[in-house]
Amino acid sequence: MHYEDLTFYRDHDYFKTAFGGFAPHRDEDAAVKFALNVVLLDNRLDELVEVVVDGSQLGGIEGDPGWMLERRDVADEGNEAAYPGWPVGARFKASVDEDAYRLQHPEYFMSYEGFMKYLALAIDAYVAADPARKTTPSVVALRNAVMFRAA
Repeated sequence: MHYEDLTFYRDHDYFKTAFGGFAPHRDEDAAVKFALNVVLLDNRLDELVEVVVDGSQLGGIEGDPGWMLERRDVADEGNEAAYPGWPVGARFKASVDEDAYRLQHPEYFMSYEGFMKYLALAIDAYVAADPARKTTPSVVALRNAVMFRAA
């Protein structure tokens, strides 16, 4: 899918509210914006809650066609065999299959704190679109995860 084919995601999304926009041809963080947007559009917050918890059985979320959001646990920090190419300190990786979507930067690594910043913005946009979501268990759990790390 080419940049111009991403119109659906730009027109039906949380990109502008959460991240100030989406420029797939230049945003270094386009992969994380894309993945979080799809998670929100598909209401997959229960899975996202599991992904942010260190040690959870669910270490990632993926979707069709070709995007993934992965977590590396603290205990696996030095496990290069299990996480080849992950930079030191990276706890999350967002990736988008280059054959499915053309992003200038199809992979993005983040520290836990860095990912929490994106998550906070995404959840705020999700709730702004429908304030009744504010008290749903998954939103409360995600906000608690963000606040726990900020403390």
